[in-house]
Amino acid sequence: MSLPPAVDQLGRLRNLRLILGLLAFAAVTAVTVLLGHPRMFTGFAGYDDEGYMLIALKSFLSHGNLYDDVFSQYGPFYYEFWGAFFEIFGIPVNHDGGRTAALVAWVLASLLFGLATWRMTRSLLLGLVTQILVFGAIVTVVNEPMHPGGIICLLLGVIAAFASLVRARPSPMTMALLGGAVMALILVKINVGAFALISLALICVVSYPELVRRRWLRPLVEVLFIAVPPLLMTSKFGEPWARHYAVHVSAAAFALVVALRARDVPSRPGEELGWLVGGLAVVGITVCAAIVAAGTSLDGLVEGLIQQPLHQSSAFSTPMVLSDRTYLFDLVAVAGALAYWRLGRDRARTASPPFTALISIVSIFVGLELAASAIGRNLALDLLPTLYDKLDFLGFAWVALIPVLGADEDADTSFPRLLMPSLAVLQALHAFPVAGSQIAWSAFLLIPVGAICVANGVRGLARAPFGERERRAVIAAGLVTAAVALVAVFNVQVRLPLKEYRASYDGSVSLGLPGAEDVHLSSEEAALYQQVTAAIDANCTSMLMLPGLNSFYFWSQEEPPTGFNATAWLTLFDDAHQERVIDETRSIRHLCLLENESAAILWTAGAPPEGPLVDYLHTGFREIGTFGNYRLLRREGTAPA
Repeated sequence: MSLPPAVDQLGRLRNLRLILGLLAFAAVTAVTVLLGHPRMFTGFAGYDDEGYMLIALKSFLSHGNLYDDVFSQYGPFYYEFWGAFFEIFGIPVNHDGGRTAALVAWVLASLLFGLATWRMTRSLLLGLVTQILVFGAIVTVVNEPMHPGGIICLLLGVIAAFASLVRARPSPMTMALLGGAVMALILVKINVGAFALISLALICVVSYPELVRRRWLRPLVEVLFIAVPPLLMTSKFGEPWARHYAVHVSAAAFALVVALRARDVPSRPGEELGWLVGGLAVVGITVCAAIVAAGTSLDGLVEGLIQQPLHQSSAFSTPMVLSDRTYLFDLVAVAGALAYWRLGRDRARTASPPFTALISIVSIFVGLELAASAIGRNLALDLLPTLYDKLDFLGFAWVALIPVLGADEDADTSFPRLLMPSLAVLQALHAFPVAGSQIAWSAFLLIPVGAICVANGVRGLARAPFGERERRAVIAAGLVTAAVALVAVFNVQVRLPLKEYRASYDGSVSLGLPGAEDVHLSSEEAALYQQVTAAIDANCTSMLMLPGLNSFYFWSQEEPPTGFNATAWLTLFDDAHQERVIDETRSIRHLCLLENESAAILWTAGAPPEGPLVDYLHTGFREIGTFGNYRLLRREGTAPA
């Protein structure tokens, strides 16, 4: 039976659009690789989180017994995923291999968000722009390659991609995959995964009639959603920055809950809930069983998955400093959400042309502002990059929940459009307790949320009952704005960075040490690390470090004498962990110590390092040489009793 000519032609047109879209994404992905490679392989952060994660992964692959014999404060999925990646592709666990893996995660994360945005907004242009902006926003993965931040961004991209495939019709397998991705995130970094799970729970209690009928459940989840920030920061709530941070995110959460109350939510088939929970359970059980089979004890698993993350805020923190203007933004955002709850729902059905145009323009402006703020710009105040203002407009994430006025809800994209704003709000907490590279990772989800706002606003303007002259003016203004925005995005996010990154890479020299031949540094830095490594090669057969400077294990091709090798062990290791390191190294003759005092006091907030392991390392070692801030010492015999 042949199809009618009109249907056949429509199918051909859709296939052509799909092919052209995929080719466009492939081209942008190639550009991100060209951008990412020189940036990823240029520079080395002296605090050396890169070496910490590499040596932990290598020790796990060599010996197993994660948490019991290999220290880590991150979940087992990180080690199983990257372990499988390195072994399947035959990539060595070293700096060159680790940076290649981090580049893959960086590129794939941005691609997944671009594809998900294309699917959610039906706009290829917004999808491509989102891919480019996300790639630029999470560039901080280069600061500490192989940090869990890379795989966290990738898993968030997987969550967005699976959510975008949840259609109006029953999607049980997709929901199972979505649940599995959320559990994988929990098993990388439990707090970040918990934020995603709570966000997903909020959308579920408004989408499934089986849950809606339990009238107590929705308010309970809403209260939890709003209360997560102060609950998370209880240990630091006495400090002004933590209170400000918690209030800011809670205000955004409250505004979103209010806006969600103001709109109709399509009902979903209850059978999906079982699949969602099943996906969570299957991944959780499989990952934990695999890590136990690799030698980890149940006590060790509990310590690594729960106890160590809970200890993080007291062990080390970097304040998230927010400007006072966020209070004003929060006030306006909450007031706007309340106004929408009071007026928007009734007027959405019979919206007048001025009201439709106003709401659409507001959606477009907010969307542009959200996306710009995530890459360190603030269109409302200035056009200069800022450091701590990425979350200024977080409170306006609820605007993405405003449906296109005068149009029926797109049921096939309703679920991800509901999920993305709630996911973005709680992921803003990722920067607690360490507001370093995590600032970018806490804010970049505002980019796809902004794309949803822009798409809603543009469609609202297109449907507004303007006259022919006004319609032409709106279309012309939109085309000019889109062209200017595209030129700006290409210039700021592609042309200038490509020129800068390539110049930095070509203007530096290869580190030239084992496993780091592709890493480029300044000639002075490279010479320093080569000097230190040469001294280790000439004088040491086994070595400890103060603080953890684990990259030198790779460069000197030495095996660490213990599996407890965290960068900030000064604050992460309790006395029992430190005593274990002492016991495992006491009998080693000619044990060396590589010390960097200036790096050590960074982890102790300027206080002199203390603890039994510090005392142990300051007894019986004789200095061999000093190289910049590094001192190499050696103990001639074994440690005294």
